[in-house]
Amino acid sequence: MKKLVICLGLALISSSVLASNNEIAKSLDKFGYDSKESKIFDSPIKDFKSVSTPEGIVYVTKDGKYLIQGSIFDLQGDEPENIANSINLSLIKSIEKDAIIYKAKNEKYIISVFTDYTCHYCKLLHENIDKYLEAGISVHYFAFPRAGANSDVGKNMQSIWSMADRKAAFDNAYKGNTISPASSMIPYVTQQFNVGKKLGIGGTPAIVLPNGQLVSGYVPADKLIEFLDHKN
Repeated sequence: MKKLVICLGLALISSSVLASNNEIAKSLDKFGYDSKESKIFDSPIKDFKSVSTPEGIVYVTKDGKYLIQGSIFDLQGDEPENIANSINLSLIKSIEKDAIIYKAKNEKYIISVFTDYTCHYCKLLHENIDKYLEAGISVHYFAFPRAGANSDVGKNMQSIWSMADRKAAFDNAYKGNTISPASSMIPYVTQQFNVGKKLGIGGTPAIVLPNGQLVSGYVPADKLIEFLDHKN
């Protein structure tokens, strides 16, 4: 009898969670988000769920009646922390194996940079890549063609990611040289672009710090290392 009671209890819990997620999915569809392309996570905020959508992270009440857009900060620690940070890290992890990596010899931190080789400030960041490496900051690059994955720039970035020596092709693009067309295209750029959208990125460069915090725009190496050392 005890086993039966336990099984029934688990079934009731599972059913409750499923019903809650279904209500949230209906609300997402109503609000214009495609629930099939969204992932629902538990949230540290009572009675709320975190939802990763193609346009960024939103928060929905468990009954699906209310939706909040924008950052929500946890004020319980020494410094405010955006509760989306942990989701950001899981999104980065899903594409990490396809990053173009510039590794610092004495690595202290790893940052993830979403970039577009036609962006002025992306070029500025890459021109100073040695300063980040000397400061102990490894840079993991991901593609974020601002005009979209299917734009001319997007296709050129697909070509870069298709090359046997991606890093050489990447450096070549930032020098303004002609990008050689690839014999076959791979989906990495589209995947990275879509992750960038889910992170809420609207422009480049966009930097994801080791704790998952998203920083928009170019930050010089000396300023960034000062900030990272302070955070740690």
